[in-house]
Amino acid sequence: MDRLSELSSELTAVIKQLQAEAMQRNVRELMAPLAWLDEAHGWLNYELSQLNGAAQREPVAFTYIPIDLRK
Repeated sequence: MDRLSELSSELTAVIKQLQAEAMQRNVRELMAPLAWLDEAHGWLNYELSQLNGAAQREPVAFTYIPIDLRK
């Protein structure tokens, strides 16, 4: 496993920990930013798989959250 893939795996664990901690503390203000981070991480994983020669897949779609719903 190359260093980028290793770091991405570590990021997966950190994102899960952040989500679990925010849910446990009921910090709803963090749910949207954590969801964006999770989606961006999915996009990162897609791009890393492309660099590593993985089969062509559909790109990870980003979900737009209207500005009036952001905190």
